[in-house]
Amino acid sequence: ADIVGFTDMCSAATPYEVMCFLNLLYSRFDGLVDIYKVYKVETIGDCYMVAGGLPMDALRAHVHSTLLHSGVLQAMLRAARDVRMPHNGEPVRLRVGLHSGPVTSGVVGDRMPRFCLFGDTVNVASRMESTCRPGHIHVSAATQ
Repeated sequence: ADIVGFTDMCSAATPYEVMCFLNLLYSRFDGLVDIYKVYKVETIGDCYMVAGGLPMDALRAHVHSTLLHSGVLQAMLRAARDVRMPHNGEPVRLRVGLHSGPVTSGVVGDRMPRFCLFGDTVNVASRMESTCRPGHIHVSAATQ
């Protein structure tokens, strides 16, 4: 998921306000991750990435991922509406992309190593997000 208007907000708000805002929003999302039992992969700026069904076989993972993600993503949209943008007081609106398919995972790097997901599945989900209407979940044909 990414935040609509994040770049404008960063121009208008102080760095401290941006950090507090992201901490509030992402803490709410972290609570949903626990409830829906999905894995928080990473946050980069205004991007919050989760994955589900990673350790399962392909068919069960597809069904598990689709069902869990649709629930957690709907909950994220609802939670975001309760948080206000610090520069204008408007509710947060998200763009969310959902795609399922194979990925490779691993820890990369020597300094501050990170667990990452790799593969075209991640790229497709990112494209679904970037072409999504604000406040919606854009689901790929492969996942529908």
